[in-house]
Amino acid sequence: MHICKILLKTYTLLKLSNNEYFLRKILALEPRNILESGTTLPQIISGVCTTTGEKNEYVVKFIKAQRMSAESSCRELLAALIAKELDFNIPEPVIINITNEFVELMRGNENFKVASNSLGYNFGNEYQVGYSAVGLTQTLDTNLTTKLVELFALDMVIGNADRRVEKPNFLSNGTDLLVFDHELAFGFASDLFKNPTPWLIRDQDMTWINQNFCFQKLKGHSYDFTNFISKLNVLNEDFWHKFETIAPAEWLTEQWGIIKDYLKSLIEKSEIFEQELKRILL
Repeated sequence: MHICKILLKTYTLLKLSNNEYFLRKILALEPRNILESGTTLPQIISGVCTTTGEKNEYVVKFIKAQRMSAESSCRELLAALIAKELDFNIPEPVIINITNEFVELMRGNENFKVASNSLGYNFGNEYQVGYSAVGLTQTLDTNLTTKLVELFALDMVIGNADRRVEKPNFLSNGTDLLVFDHELAFGFASDLFKNPTPWLIRDQDMTWINQNFCFQKLKGHSYDFTNFISKLNVLNEDFWHKFETIAPAEWLTEQWGIIKDYLKSLIEKSEIFEQELKRILL
């Protein structure tokens, strides 16, 4: 048992770019509590990995829940794997298979109807404890401030309008940040008038940026984004190709291509983008 847990911990440290990485598929076994704080009413479940046989608790976002779809499931998975590639601490993403047998166990549960309409693959992640919320007025040490600076940069790259002051979608254990909830990331993909220069931040983008927790916490000061920008090159052709091979095919809609092309253009001009991050904070 101890060896199994050690191997699992080692696995969760692997990034998509690692040749040994594989996206775990989890068979849902039993429903647990609903996390009421989430708009999508994510639910804790017990499940078993169909490859390793390891059992654990996971959080599932049913694909037919509010704000969820094939496209938002793809955005969740992509954002999580990008964040992991860039050294952020995330709940390990998984694919959760919802079956008729599992749905029968959901009878009487608030999520029963949603679950019954969500048979097949759903986005999920490992359930983690030991973290708490960070307040806007809370004083952070140098280590956590550095991590918040990089989280701000990540949100700007992935167009994440959902890390708001009133709901930051990250927690802390005092030494690190746990980053999650990205179904609304890559908002640029659904813009009616798309930004032809993704590496430049437009005045109209400031509408959602002004609501960003990290922006409000950091604005008025100058920060060094060199380390973050230098990592963006890991989002290369190999990364995009491997994502296409592991994501459920039905999640790879036209929107996936828009997101990929947008990010590739931004990364090509990352030095200009770095100056844009500094500009809007001052």
